[in-house]
Amino acid sequence: MIVETERLLLRPWREDDGAELQRLFADPAVRGGRNLPPDRTVRLAESSLRQWRVKGFGPWAAIDKTTGCWIGRIDLDELEDWPEVDKIEVGFELHQAWWGRGFATEGALAALGFGFEQHGLQRIISVTAAAHGVMEKAGLTHRGTRYWMNPDVPVVWYAIDRAAWSR
Repeated sequence: MIVETERLLLRPWREDDGAELQRLFADPAVRGGRNLPPDRTVRLAESSLRQWRVKGFGPWAAIDKTTGCWIGRIDLDELEDWPEVDKIEVGFELHQAWWGRGFATEGALAALGFGFEQHGLQRIISVTAAAHGVMEKAGLTHRGTRYWMNPDVPVVWYAIDRAAWSR
């Protein structure tokens, strides 16, 4: 399902988005210290397609409505190996040229609305290597720090419940 915001067109993931994802993650700043070799990026793209087929949601390709440019990925993504009960994450990775202009927050808010209003999710989380203002701007609250995937790198996680969203 396509979701439109004031400045973004969020469209479901397509097979040809894999090449764009490779370009996005070629930037070390976008990777944020994560090691994402090409085969891992291919698996992310395949998982994105599978989630749309199975769940009816997943990562979107974020398109700037003014220019038509593919600017990144906005996620409503299942983290299958996340150690908590709630595994649906809102996330965002944008090309650096689009940072600092509110696109990530705008996309995250649209993803949250889609998850709560269209799919009846009860809680949506967000996980990152460092505290991130976008999560707080989108209404998520800090829930803790833990080690996940890499035993040497702690992650912080945030969450928002359906009740808090609907206020």
